Amino acid sequence: MDRKIKHLVTKYILQCLCPSGGFCFYGLDEPNGADTYFALSTLNLLDFNFADENTTVYLQNLQRHDGSFESIFAAFYAVNSLRILGKTPLFDQSDYVTTNISQYKFDVNKLPAEMTAAFKRTFYLVSLYHDLANAVDNTIGEGMIQFILQFANADKGFGISRSSLAETALALKILKLLNYPVGQLSTPDFIHACETLTGGFTNIPGTSLSFIEYIHAGLTASSLAYYHPLYPEQCLAFILNCQTRTGGFSRTTHGGIATLEYTFLAVDSLTLLRRRP
Repeated sequence: MDRKIKHLVTKYILQCLCPSGGFCFYGLDEPNGADTYFALSTLNLLDFNFADENTTVYLQNLQRHDGSFESIFAAFYAVNSLRILGKTPLFDQSDYVTTNISQYKFDVNKLPAEMTAAFKRTFYLVSLYHDLANAVDNTIGEGMIQFILQFANADKGFGISRSSLAETALALKILKLLNYPVGQLSTPDFIHACETLTGGFTNIPGTSLSFIEYIHAGLTASSLAYYHPLYPEQCLAFILNCQTRTGGFSRTTHGGIATLEYTFLAVDSLTLLRRRP
């Protein structure tokens, strides 16, 4: 990655560090788990050695004394952020994660109303379960796989009502965690249908609108499905044009506010492009 870009991104992220620990993209001392996770993940991609005791304490305090969290999202952000810092939660989260899996049961009738939240929550839950030392229940793992495969559509993409690139990328990430041979799927056909010359990728075949999350989903899905994108230069140009004067990245090239999440998506996308054969 260009040294100047790396410097500007690092500076932007560190300016979002809260005095009380954790990160907040709008600059107030109001940290949250998501911003902290995206900030630390981006610094990790940039090989920046970050250490802050207040941030460690903030993250550990997101967990309750019984090992539970406010939500699966909070658990994912806290556990993975602490891992990046070389730290661990104060209490064992195993019961909390396995209980959520048991309650969720990967039943299509229990899906949240929001399509994106359904796949995202499932990915976070599977990721947490995968990380447990005793997560070796093949029955549960097979149930997770079959749950995701329910949403494989005729166009070779994944989605609850119809296929989208964002949901397809999440589905592949979940299946990969569960050691499913994603390379045997015909997903590259759908990824190809989402390619566009103007921005690299779009979310739905036949459309042309591009956002940073679509570029990231396309590059992520391509990497997992062993597909070589047709327009890597367009992807690169789109990403670079999303960088704002703050050093962070916004969602689109048409202006907008930089956030820690979009900055992570941009930097991770640049990393995926760099790794491309």
